Amino acid sequence: MAKTLHIPKIFFGFLTASFLMWMLINLSKKYTSKIVYAIEYKDLPQNKILQEEPLEKISVTVEGSGFNLFAASFSTKKIFLSLDKLVKKADNDFYLLTSSQEEQIQKRLNSGLSLVKVNRDSIYFKLGTLASKKVPVKLDLNLNYKLGYGMESINLNEDSILLSGPELQLNKIEYIKTKQLTLQEISEDVNVDLNIELPKEATGVKLNLEKVKAEILVDKFTEGSFEVPIKIVGIPKGTELNTFPKKVKVIFKVGLKNYQKITEDLFEIVCDYKRTKKDNLQYLVPEIKNRPELISSVRITPQRIDFLIRK
Repeated sequence: MAKTLHIPKIFFGFLTASFLMWMLINLSKKYTSKIVYAIEYKDLPQNKILQEEPLEKISVTVEGSGFNLFAASFSTKKIFLSLDKLVKKADNDFYLLTSSQEEQIQKRLNSGLSLVKVNRDSIYFKLGTLASKKVPVKLDLNLNYKLGYGMESINLNEDSILLSGPELQLNKIEYIKTKQLTLQEISEDVNVDLNIELPKEATGVKLNLEKVKAEILVDKFTEGSFEVPIKIVGIPKGTELNTFPKKVKVIFKVGLKNYQKITEDLFEIVCDYKRTKKDNLQYLVPEIKNRPELISSVRITPQRIDFLIRK
């Protein structure tokens, strides 16, 4: 029959005490170690603004007892770096020598720690001046209408937005889009607030508006048509063309509200003889030079015009 080994409790007491003594001795010794601190910048030069997000954390080598190093590993302290000693490299490019900040860094270290060195010699910045810029608003719409209906027009309470922020960031922005709006089976006017979407890369840019109001006017559409004379351009001097036919049929769609506003003289149909010669065609191609803004679509028939040359 196997014997059970009994270990006296006093043994575990001595073992625990020995371990604690070992820990105390080792934690009392001096060590060097790397610690990473979050950075907070101050003393930004007057009339200057950060164009891009600068370095957020910095690694430093410090010396201290094991106790102090252990405590520092749980610290949430930040390192304050002053930007009053920036060195200019180019128009918007600056750098800060970390050697000029060692005194400030030492003051922010946890108690009992001594700074050995900063583990990078410089920090780079892009600085500029605060600027403003007005850009157009572009709508991001996905609209589907009931059969026979369409958009008459869209009215915005603001067609542009004033931006302010770092000049470098503003130069990248040509327009501002609204958040996408999707509507289905539309058959009547819609009034909606559209949120503005600032590009993610536009760091530090502010808007004077967060949303715009849009009025989407909807109408029932009908089809209309006119016989419109053809205008011939690009004919060499001394040359006359005789076309067959002399008019084309222009077919268009327009809202019922605006049907009476569309007249034949609002359309201009042009055939360019130079294009015919360049493309080695045996016919003229009619193109719409001018058309009313109120129509939603337009097509021409016929799409080829025969001609005879008279010299």
